[in-house]
Amino acid sequence: MITAIVLLIGAFHPVIDLGRPERMLNIFTSGRLQSPLLWDVTSITAYFTASTIYLYLPMIPDIAIMRDRGVKPRWLYEILAWGWTGTEHQHKVLNRAINILMVMVIPIAVSVHTVISYIFAMTVQPGWHSTIFGPYFVVGAIFSGIAALLIVMIAFRKAYRLENYLREIHFTYLSKLLLIMSIFWFYFTFSEYLTTYYGNEPAEMRVFFNKFSGTAAPYFWAMVVCNFIIPVILLSNAKTRKIPGILIASIAIVIGMWLERLTIVVPTLANPRLPYPEGVYIPSLTEWSIFIGCICTFILGFMMFAKYFPIISIWEIQEGRETSVKEVAHRLKSYLPDDQSEESLEKVLTK
Repeated sequence: MITAIVLLIGAFHPVIDLGRPERMLNIFTSGRLQSPLLWDVTSITAYFTASTIYLYLPMIPDIAIMRDRGVKPRWLYEILAWGWTGTEHQHKVLNRAINILMVMVIPIAVSVHTVISYIFAMTVQPGWHSTIFGPYFVVGAIFSGIAALLIVMIAFRKAYRLENYLREIHFTYLSKLLLIMSIFWFYFTFSEYLTTYYGNEPAEMRVFFNKFSGTAAPYFWAMVVCNFIIPVILLSNAKTRKIPGILIASIAIVIGMWLERLTIVVPTLANPRLPYPEGVYIPSLTEWSIFIGCICTFILGFMMFAKYFPIISIWEIQEGRETSVKEVAHRLKSYLPDDQSEESLEKVLTK
């Protein structure tokens, strides 16, 4: 759901930035295959379509449960349940569709963030023309996405008392993945600026020093602190790798990744290659209003979703309770010597 809402907001941003919304029609009437902007529209449309279908399909059994319980508006759940009755054939088809989409979404997601990076990298602007931008943006998207997911999980866990469903082990595993992505992010960032420094091209170095010691330095070093130093300190220690520490690290990462976007865009445009003085960017009231409006839109969209649909899969929890003990017992029995009975394993697992 986070993906679907953010894609809608992101796709609408170019319309806002144009100031002339009717010019968006030029993509369909005068689009050029050579333009990364056209690639961007295509990949985002494919990603949004695949993500919304991937969101909807596993929700069908839950929607059917709400329909059968008479939850209002019932007409909505009757339409969205799509005639689900829970037969074995329907479960088989649903699982197959979910598995296919699960595989499809991954390359589509990678292509989206890679193509977004191409909008920068295909230019010859200092600080943008980089071969590492594709994987750099993909890692950044996964990194910030996990952090946003953790923030939403912690907020809903506290607000709706979901401690029995969102357990500490879930946050522990996700926080370890977040720590790994933080290290990956630092590796890509270090590689990008190291190669720039050794290239020592005048136009590139002007942007480079603007980030390291110029007007953009506070944003750049705050980005490093938020994206690397704070997560590594909090998440590499088992004592601080608890829910409060994970929340602080996740909030820091979301702020840091926003600063990363700022340090990618602004210093390059504020340091022209022509002999003009260096510019200083200060967001206008309109820009701050759009930014705050987007945050409010995200919160509203997620709260509306949580109002009408379950945020934790009901049918998967029911299915897990019914079948997980037997499946785990059978799997463990295949690992252990033959003298260990399956019945004793089931007793141990049940306890």
